[in-house]
This record gives sequence, C-alpha cells and structure tokens, in this order.
Amino acid sequence: MRLKKLGTALVIVAALSAGFASSSQAFASTENAKWYVGAGLTELKGSMSVSAEQSGSGRFVTTVSGQTVELATSSVECVFCQIENSGTSALGSGQLRFTGVTVLQPANCTTSSTITTQALSITADWMSFETNYWRLVPTSGQETAFFSFTLSGVSCSLKTAIIAKGSLFLQSEHATGYFASSQTLDSSASINSIAGGNFHVGTQAATLQNTLVFRASGTIFGTF
Repeated sequence: MRLKKLGTALVIVAALSAGFASSSQAFASTENAKWYVGAGLTELKGSMSVSAEQSGSGRFVTTVSGQTVELATSSVECVFCQIENSGTSALGSGQLRFTGVTVLQPANCTTSSTITTQALSITADWMSFETNYWRLVPTSGQETAFFSFTLSGVSCSLKTAIIAKGSLFLQSEHATGYFASSQTLDSSASINSIAGGNFHVGTQAATLQNTLVFRASGTIFGTF
C-alpha cells in the first residue's frame, strides 16, 4: 500500500497499477484509493472542503482557425470543492475559477476577467511509475465543456466562442508517501501528454500551464 497526505492531515491509500500504451510509454492509471485524515490515518467519513490557489502565473494556449490563442491568469480559487470516499474510491468535486484573465494573443482581443470551469470530477493517485497525478474531467463527460470563453473587441481578428474539452492531468510535486498540510500540483502540455490526458479545442490541442496549491479544511496538520 502507498500513503499520501493532502491538506489538514489528508492521506490517499491506493494500489499501484500501470497501463502501457506502448513499450516505451506508460500512461497514468489507478485502482482503488481512499482519503484518510489525522495522525492515526483514520479513514475520512463524510466530506471535507478543499481550497486552491495559484502559485505564479498561469497560461492557457491553443490554436483556433490558424491563430494562436493565449490567455494569462493571475489567480485561481476552488469553488464548492470537496473530497469524500465513495465505496473504495477517493473522489473530489467542484469548480476552478480563474481570475485576472487577460488575452495575450490574438492582439486587440479581450474576454471576461473571470473564467469558471464547469463542475469537475477529480480522482487522485493516478500513477505512472513513481510519478503521481490527479485527473480532472467535466462531471458531465469528457467531451462536454471543461470551460469556455468568448473573444471580442472592435479590432479583434478572432471574435468567437472557444470551448475547451477533455481530460486534464496535474502532476503532484511528491510521490505517494508524502505528508503535508498542502499539496502542490503542476499542469503543462507535457504532463498531460505523458499521463494520457486529452485536453483540446476542436481538433487542436490545448494547454493549461499552471501550478496549483490545494489545501483541505480542518485543524490537524500533517508533517513533511
């Protein structure tokens, strides 16, 4: 068994399983996992709220009608996010809200300063060799909107609605067996590709480059 801790004394216990896409690459895969709390590794009963914050700057990049679309975000928060155990599965749910959004490309385009994802389902403890991932997908299905936004502006060359879909893997800073009061996860094009995610706008790949710090509620803290 493997142990992992998030937030206020939060632990995942899971079995290891590796799914091979080819002889040279192993996509992330998972089996049963549970959330645990407290120094005594007590199984989480009911639900626990989770918060998130952005570390550094964030970027979203894709291509639409042959033009590069790039957004910058200054902060992130987790909306109605919680974790719970369901049977033998450690589950998470909620929405990510990106704020301070600006359009870097195309020039002269604007969009809403706030973009909120649709309801997301989160499963933790996806593994590829010793690397640990969390997987985020729209609760209503991978091919429904992950989030959407509209580009506008008098001189904007790409006035259109853009809908991102698919699955997104975030890589944990530490492998299983790490105990802490928070958990830092990174998102990038290479991370999602290596783990087997498929984040896209239409037929074009999309990238969410970000570092997110998740914290669980409560008063008992884990140790490094």
